[in-house]
Amino acid sequence: MLGVVWVVAAGLAAGVAWAGIGVVGDQVTDDRPAPLSADQVAQAVEADQPSSTTTTRATDGTTTTVAPPADASATTETYRMVGGVVTLRFSPAGVELVGATPNEGFGVDSEPEHGNGVRVEFESDAHKSRIDAWWEGGPQVERREDGEDVGAGDNRGSGSGGSGDSGGSGPG
Repeated sequence: MLGVVWVVAAGLAAGVAWAGIGVVGDQVTDDRPAPLSADQVAQAVEADQPSSTTTTRATDGTTTTVAPPADASATTETYRMVGGVVTLRFSPAGVELVGATPNEGFGVDSEPEHGNGVRVEFESDAHKSRIDAWWEGGPQVERREDGEDVGAGDNRGSGSGGSGDSGGSGPG
């Protein structure tokens, strides 16, 4: 008799558990959207792409997306100064500080300048290096070591990676 009671109790417990799982499962999954097809996914991805990209779908189902070329007028320059090394990215939109690494004993400070440019200063107890960079019809750079202008031929502030110093009159 004990066996029959155990079988009935186990069956009843299993039935209650099954019903509870069914109720919770229905509440969680009833409003679930249908899975997207491969075409729907491709259309959603295309809609998220900037309008200047080109997407080509081959007959075998593969998709190729080509991003627009980088701004051809943009250039990255690195300047070595007594106080450290500065890397700047110039474009018609302005100047972006890529990196500024102070030499030992120097601190570094940077701030936006001239509306579309940047000023970077390296300073120690005995020396100050400063570079002002902005875009005005092209990259413009003014470099100073201890208050003196650094010319294009001076290796203390030589640029690398492109046009270097384009001269011009800069802010004081």
